[in-house]
Amino acid sequence: MAEDPNRARDFVCRGGGWTLDFSHIPLTREGLSSLQRLPAACGLDGAVERLFSGAIVNPSEGQPALHMALRANDPFQGLSPEAGADLIAGRNRFLAVADRLHAGETGLTDLLHVGIGGSDLGPRLVADALDEDDSAVRVHWLSTLDGRRFERLCRQLDPATTGLVIASKSFSTEETLEQARAARDWLGADWTRRSWAATANVDRAREFGLDDDHILAFPAWTGGRFSLWSSVGVSAAAVVGSQRFRALLAGAEAADLDFHGQPDANGLAVLIGLLVHYLRRELDCSTLGIVSYEPRLALLADYLQQLFMESLGKGVDLDGKPVDGPTVPLIFGGLGTDLQHSIFQALHQGPDTHPLILVGAREADHEHPDWQRRQLAHLYAQASAFANGRSDGEPHQKLPGSRPVATLLVDRLDAGRLGWLLATLEAAVYALSVVWHINAFDQWGVEEGKRLARDFRNRLKDG
Repeated sequence: MAEDPNRARDFVCRGGGWTLDFSHIPLTREGLSSLQRLPAACGLDGAVERLFSGAIVNPSEGQPALHMALRANDPFQGLSPEAGADLIAGRNRFLAVADRLHAGETGLTDLLHVGIGGSDLGPRLVADALDEDDSAVRVHWLSTLDGRRFERLCRQLDPATTGLVIASKSFSTEETLEQARAARDWLGADWTRRSWAATANVDRAREFGLDDDHILAFPAWTGGRFSLWSSVGVSAAAVVGSQRFRALLAGAEAADLDFHGQPDANGLAVLIGLLVHYLRRELDCSTLGIVSYEPRLALLADYLQQLFMESLGKGVDLDGKPVDGPTVPLIFGGLGTDLQHSIFQALHQGPDTHPLILVGAREADHEHPDWQRRQLAHLYAQASAFANGRSDGEPHQKLPGSRPVATLLVDRLDAGRLGWLLATLEAAVYALSVVWHINAFDQWGVEEGKRLARDFRNRLKDG
C-alpha cells in the first residue's frame, strides 16, 4: 500500500450496488494480471454458456444445473417454452401460499419449517435478513434432530394455529422426515389442511399423506444448496411477503445476466472466484472468514459454508483424476463485533494466516444510525489492523500485519441487493469449479455418510 498509492483506487470492483475492495490482499499488479488471464485460459466463457444452455454440467448425476431459471422472469434459454411456463406457474403458486400466510388469511400464527442443509440455510438467511416484522406468522426453523427444542415448541405453540412446511428435494432425508412425522402427529387429524411440502419427489410427498394441492413441486435438476429460489423458499416468503421475495429473485436474475454477459475478471463473480483461487493455491491459506458487520447478514457465513464447501470440496477432477492442487478453504465466520471478542485475537497475533472478507452496509435501515456508524468504524478498524499491523510498543502489543483482508460493502441492504449478492456468490463457485476442473454440483461424500449412518442406526436399535 505504501509503495503503490493508487492501489486503493485500482484494486476495487463494483456490481449490483456492492463494492469489493481487495487492495489489502497481498497481490501485486503483475499477479492480478496473471489471475485475470485464467478465465480465458480455462475456457470459462464456453463453460458459462453450457451452464445457461442447459447442458449436463453435473456428469456424475447426469443433470444440468438450471437454478438460474428459478429466478428468471422471462423464458429461460436452457428450457423449453412449456418447461419455462411450468416454472413460472409453480413460482406463482408457492408465492400465493406465502402471501396467504403472510397476510394471516390461513388463520395460522406459527409455521414449522422442517428442512436441513440447502432446505434450511438459504431460506433462513433470507428471512432473517429481510424480515420487517410485518408477517402474521412466525417461522420456527427445524433442521437438526433436537428433541428438547421440538418438545419446547410443542409446549409453547397451539397445534390448531400452527402449520407445517416440509422442505426436502428427495423427501427421504432422515432428519427431515423424522421431525415431519413428529410434527404431523402433534398437529392432529386435520394436519394436511395446514401443511405443505416443497419437494422434487411428488410421489413420496403423496405417500406421506399430502394431497396435490399442498405439494409445491420443483424440478429434479435443482441442487439442494441452490434451492432457495424454488418453493423451498416458501417459508421465507411467508415472513417477508411475495413482493420482497420477488425483488430478491429480480436481484438474483440481474446478477445472472451480468455473469452470463461478462464471464471474466471484470465482473465481481469471477473476481471473487479468482481471489479465492489465489488465496488457496498461491498463498496456501486453508481457511476463509466471512465476517459480517451488517447484523442482518449474521447467517451469511453459515450459508456460504455449504455453498462453497459442498460444491468445491472435491478430491478428483472431471476426468476422475486426483486434483492438481488444494481446493476449497474451510469457511468460517459470523458477526464481526461478536467475533472480535472471541476469535480475532488469534487472527491478529497467532502464527497462522486466516484471510477474511468483512461485509457491511453503509446506511442504516433502522432508527439507530449511530449504531450503524459504529459497526462501520469497527469494520474499517479491523481491516486496517489486519493489513497494517502495529510495530510500536512492547512485544506483546505488536501485530505482524500483512494479513489478507478484503471489504465488501453495500450502500443499503435490501431484497434486490441481497439476491444479487447470493447469485453472484453462486456464480463465483461455478467459476472456481471451471478453473479447478471439478464438478460443483454433486456431493458424494455426504451421501456416503448417510449410507453408513443407516447401518449404525440399525445396530444401535438392536442394542
